[in-house]
Amino acid sequence: MNIEITTQEYRDLLDIVHIADVVMSGHHHEEDIRSVRHRALIQKLYGLAQGEGLERLMSYNEGTKKHVPTPEFEETSLAHPVIHEFGNHLFWDELISLMSARDAVQIAGGVDRFNAMSDNERQAVEGPLRQRYIKEFSTHGVANLAVIERFSTGPGMQAKTSD
Repeated sequence: MNIEITTQEYRDLLDIVHIADVVMSGHHHEEDIRSVRHRALIQKLYGLAQGEGLERLMSYNEGTKKHVPTPEFEETSLAHPVIHEFGNHLFWDELISLMSARDAVQIAGGVDRFNAMSDNERQAVEGPLRQRYIKEFSTHGVANLAVIERFSTGPGMQAKTSD
């Protein structure tokens, strides 16, 4: 298959590919075997910069044997602002969803009672909570958010995150 695109379209494609690269691998400490084929394609597309007069955007790292974005690419790419905006949206959406669900279960009298409700009943309980959190976080961000420790992991032990 041959696809003809202009140099500018290829430059835009590099932004899109970099977004995919960061989303697929930016949060992994080790390579994810599910994306090996995708990562190989990304490497191929990064490598094509050398033949398009865009060498200043991608360089080849001899140590890792991989094409990597240059500082110039990182500074001029739309990728990182878009990823940041998406991550910010995802954070707030997930926080609001989790907190609304948590509070709805508590109001319903437990998870079993909440799950026994019809979809309309669950929405009637959870919807206003969601709207309340949307308004709160839109107005104040995390300024009024607090963690109240309600658990104990034993004497001298601290809870640990996945990191």
